[in-house]
Amino acid sequence: MSQPATAEHPERALVRQAIEQKLIDLPVTTNPLAISLHMRILEARDGWVRIGFRPPEAFTQGNGVVQGGIISAMLDFAMIFAAFSKVPLDATVATVSQTTNYFRPVFLGELVVEAELEKAGRTLINARASLFDGERLLLASATAPIAVIAARKP
Repeated sequence: MSQPATAEHPERALVRQAIEQKLIDLPVTTNPLAISLHMRILEARDGWVRIGFRPPEAFTQGNGVVQGGIISAMLDFAMIFAAFSKVPLDATVATVSQTTNYFRPVFLGELVVEAELEKAGRTLINARASLFDGERLLLASATAPIAVIAARKP
């Protein structure tokens, strides 16, 4: 039996489930890196998400600070999840480029990223995200254009 040509992306399905069922603290188990980062959808609505992370020590540098690429990945995850809240059922998304700004060292512990869409078009979405620690100190931020990729026709 053949697969349907337009299957829903599992992360889009997870975001839509969180929005429609008003779920909080929903573990993200759709991606190995998300699992490693203990990623959770804390809250979601159309065009906006709050994502929790608890990176393990393996993602730190020798000085105990979370590595910059992991910080950038957390910001990217959140922007992508915000984008998934607005795309059609059979679409996927991909980050085109990302600009990340680092303001303070990021130490292990509970981290939160809030991401929102600045503009959501049919083929391109502009998003921004901010990373906070447990005391709501702004640690880093990012912006990104995100491509909306339509499903391929068989």
